Amino acid sequence: MDAQRDLLLAEDANLLFRLLDQVLVWIGFFKHTTTLAIAIIFYALVEGTEGVGLAMRRRWAEYLIVIATGFLIPYEIYEVVNRVTLFRAGGLALNVLIVVYLAWRKRLFVGI
Repeated sequence: MDAQRDLLLAEDANLLFRLLDQVLVWIGFFKHTTTLAIAIIFYALVEGTEGVGLAMRRRWAEYLIVIATGFLIPYEIYEVVNRVTLFRAGGLALNVLIVVYLAWRKRLFVGI
């Protein structure tokens, strides 16, 4: 039974979690600067995709910008809970307000 759990072959381990675990193990062998560079390149690709999609007036780009803007809210919550400062709390409040405004103004996620 332990071998199944270690190899992620148990019936409660789905494909997504197995792939995520393998990616995290693979990334764990990188140096910190390599991991940071990969994250920066990924972020640049997302921002470029947002820009091109918005320039082409695509609906999916509006969803992408709301999701990408709200993606860091859990990290900001962690930072505020860890050590409350005026700037952290203000940044969190501002980010939440921006995400809510974008989703409300464009009527995204209304029928979902």
